[in-house]
Amino acid sequence: MERKNSGAEAVNSGGYNFGTFGGVYTPALLTILGLVMYMRTNFVLGSAGFVNTLIILGVGASISLATTLSIAAIATNTEVRGGGAYYLISRVLGPSFGTSIGLTLFVSQSLAIPFNILGASESLVTQWPELRPYFPLLNLSLGGILAFFVWKGADWAIRVQYVIMAVLGISVMVFLLGPIGNFSLENFVSNLGPAEGVVSMIPLFAIFFPAVTGIMAGVNMSGDLKEPHRSIPRGTLAALGTAVALYFVQIFIAAGSFPREEMIRTPYQILTSNALWGLWFMVLAGVQAATLSTALGWMLGAPRVLQSLGVDNVLPGIRVFRKGVGPQNEPRRAIVVVILIVLPILLWAGMLGRSESDVEHSPINLMSELVSLFFLFTYAIINIAAFVESHGANPSFRPRFRFFHWTVAVYGAVACSIAAFLIDLWLSVAAIVIIGGLYFWSKYRNLEMEYGDARRGFLYSRIRSMLLQLPRLPLHPKNWRPTIAVLVEEPEKRSDLVEYALLFSQHRGILSMIQIIELPGCLEFGELRTKRLRALRELCREREWQVFPTVVVAPEFDVALHTVLQSHSLDPIRPNIIMMGWPHQKERVRPFFTHLQMIVNDFNRSALLLANGSDASAPKRFDGGTIDIWWQSQKGGSLITILAYLVQLDRNWRKSVLRIFLMDSKAEEKRIRQMLERARIPAEIVRIAPGTKLHVVLPRFSFNAELVFIEFPDYNARDERRQRVNHYLIERELKNMPPCFLVVSNGEADLLA
Repeated sequence: MERKNSGAEAVNSGGYNFGTFGGVYTPALLTILGLVMYMRTNFVLGSAGFVNTLIILGVGASISLATTLSIAAIATNTEVRGGGAYYLISRVLGPSFGTSIGLTLFVSQSLAIPFNILGASESLVTQWPELRPYFPLLNLSLGGILAFFVWKGADWAIRVQYVIMAVLGISVMVFLLGPIGNFSLENFVSNLGPAEGVVSMIPLFAIFFPAVTGIMAGVNMSGDLKEPHRSIPRGTLAALGTAVALYFVQIFIAAGSFPREEMIRTPYQILTSNALWGLWFMVLAGVQAATLSTALGWMLGAPRVLQSLGVDNVLPGIRVFRKGVGPQNEPRRAIVVVILIVLPILLWAGMLGRSESDVEHSPINLMSELVSLFFLFTYAIINIAAFVESHGANPSFRPRFRFFHWTVAVYGAVACSIAAFLIDLWLSVAAIVIIGGLYFWSKYRNLEMEYGDARRGFLYSRIRSMLLQLPRLPLHPKNWRPTIAVLVEEPEKRSDLVEYALLFSQHRGILSMIQIIELPGCLEFGELRTKRLRALRELCREREWQVFPTVVVAPEFDVALHTVLQSHSLDPIRPNIIMMGWPHQKERVRPFFTHLQMIVNDFNRSALLLANGSDASAPKRFDGGTIDIWWQSQKGGSLITILAYLVQLDRNWRKSVLRIFLMDSKAEEKRIRQMLERARIPAEIVRIAPGTKLHVVLPRFSFNAELVFIEFPDYNARDERRQRVNHYLIERELKNMPPCFLVVSNGEADLLA
């Protein structure tokens, strides 16, 4: 197990202490009002029509709103450090989920940077076509300018964003107010429905959805906020509300002012040609401001996610990115990685953009689908995290943000997943495989963080609910499972009992290991019990036993056993099989039979006794052989056969053959064959003449078996002499035999259920 940095060493050591407006509202709003508003909204409107575009806007906004509410609930329930959504998710779903989604978030934001830079370059070459041969150079130049500001520090970037916001505000007014004079009801009605030939809205949704993904920009600044628990919900909700209102106004005005053909063919040019007072250059300045500010927001956020992953040290070699520069801990090493990702994409898209292409086949459209998918899966995991935190009902879940319910998170997660699969089925499957692979790889590395998460609370809540429902369902033998309590005096020396119990359960039942410590006259046993229980738990971890250990300290064994049998259960789940070793000392024979009778008769439990075991006889790998069942009654035979069948499910015992030895008539043999056929359990039946002594034929037939089950009807013998005779025979006849289990059934297990 790897124990990693707890994250107590804050990513935001130093920090900038930005407020809500500068740290969240401004970057989020500028990121939302980006490329799509200027370059693609008219195209979507012309293709889908006014009604469908509003539906696309509504669905996209509702997904972002649900995710924003989920973020607000998590952010106001925990101390927030650097890393944005990664930090929040990892502190709810644990390091494995956090690692997988952290890398996904980093990649999605890194891809969103060139996506928006492309929009800025395309607006320039659209305005001045003679620049198109220099498309790759434009991309690299604009990317270099952004990298310079990010390298200088987040404070520089935020100052630049204020200037960008002013330019953007003027630009939006210019392109919104300019076409109002052309607004006509006739044109509006003609744009209500979709364009001819447009059948599916899914590709258009994929193009438009990046417009509402900017909510993460403010969250990414979590490590540089003065009061993140206040700023994140307030700033993000305000930015989303402002942006959705502006998009609605834009769609409404454009639907009544622009011809459909022009919106599809020249979605950006009609904004400049219809600008207020002919201020086309302000529209150009606005699209530059919008796209570059969005790219700047992601360029600020992505390195901080990578830095937070480095602080938690979740991947080999990633710790190098934890260290920042200067008093504000700028993540410059992570910035270099982002630049190395962005550069080749800008070159590739620039080469594609050098040739004339229509809007539909633009590099922007090619990238929008990929960006949408990554953000959709990121949003889905954020909503899942909020659902787990809320529905887990931990008393520690006390968010300051009250406008949240777990159903909102469910909607957000389901809507994101459906949208992703509708956009591109196979790409979504690939994304899930990658995210799942990262999750299971992280889990395989067995990362252990010192920070708490909500998974335990969620499981506790589900277990509680299921336990309350279980007694309401009718009890039927069909639902019988081996729930085994192993009584063991020294677990370290008698691990064979636990190993066989695991073999018999095959992950289908619940196993507990009970150590009874007999300590007469001990008054202060609490410390002893605590120490011993801790040692048992450590033993289970070391040997990878899926067992629940417990320790009982009592002055007498009888008292302890009475206590265990009465109280060791969580109704309706209680042990139905008590498993223990056979007593080899003569003085233990009498109390052993007394205990066995109490287990079966008084408490109605089945008993499983390893008659000749030792630690050396623990289950091993076998290439084949037999599991022998000495059948004496229907009740005992059913339990033994079910246990033997479960043993065969183990991969090391699959080649084993079941043999049933029957000392009865041919009619009884026929009945049992029919019963095995109905039970769907293949087995060989060996009939032995009735009246034959078991201790005589047992060594002859089962000497080379791998495992032997024998029904033990003499458990109820009250006569001490009879008990000693049974003890002597078992000790003598089974001494050199394979592992033999004596079985007493209470009749709950039914082979025909």
